[in-house]
Amino acid sequence: MGGFFHGIFQFFFLVGYIILFTVSIIILRPFRVHKRRRNSTVSLKISYLLFLALFLVFTYLLLFGNKIIGEEDQPYDSIFNIYFLIFLTSTIVPNVGIMVRRRIKKNRVEYNAMFTIVNMLYALYLLFLVMTGQWALL
Repeated sequence: MGGFFHGIFQFFFLVGYIILFTVSIIILRPFRVHKRRRNSTVSLKISYLLFLALFLVFTYLLLFGNKIIGEEDQPYDSIFNIYFLIFLTSTIVPNVGIMVRRRIKKNRVEYNAMFTIVNMLYALYLLFLVMTGQWALL
């Protein structure tokens, strides 16, 4: 019976993640072109959506993935290791960056470029963890 409820729980999380990603696309309108900051705005929005997709995959794996750890790999002995801190900042920094962007009036192109790079670095980190299976160590 536990397997049935686990499957239902997993299904609802998957539907919730799809709804969250769809709402994010609707709110951000990634291909809406700004007159003066065309490239930087589109690149910021696309990099954020890419980050969000990888973040949702990563959290889904943390919740429901098989945590198979090899003998040579040992889980981290402390919760405050560098990998956990990077993951923790990845939950905050890109989201704050996308929310605050409209309040930045001066140097908006530089702001967009900086957070595009930040989003891509976090996305590459999460992609690395997902592809190598290192997510199971967190």
